[in-house]
Amino acid sequence: MAACVRALKPGGRFVFSITHPAFENLYPTWRDHGHYRLDRYLDEYEIPEGHAPDFHRPLSAYLNEVIGLGCRVTELCEPRLDPQVARDSGIEAIESYIALPNFLIVSAERDS
Repeated sequence: MAACVRALKPGGRFVFSITHPAFENLYPTWRDHGHYRLDRYLDEYEIPEGHAPDFHRPLSAYLNEVIGLGCRVTELCEPRLDPQVARDSGIEAIESYIALPNFLIVSAERDS
C-alpha cells in the first residue's frame, strides 16, 4: 500500500479490493454448516490454504494503514452476487455470496 500511495500525485485516487476480512472462508463455511461461522476476527494470522500466502487482518488494519499513509477514505463497497447469476450457476451453497459480501473495495484519495 505504501508504494501505491507514494506513486500518487496529491489528490490522486487509490482503489484496492481484498477478500472481505469478515468473510474470508464464506463459501466452504456456508457449504459445510448452512450459515457463516466466524472466530478470531480481531487476530492477525496467516491463512494456510490456497495457492499463495494469504493473511487475515481485521478491517481496521487496512483502513488505518490507508489513513496513516495520508489518504482519506472516500468510499467502501461490499458487493454481493446477483441473485439471478447465483440461480443460473447451479453451484451448491452459492447463495452465501448473495447473503454476504465476498469482497471489499476501498477508494481513498491522497491528501494534497
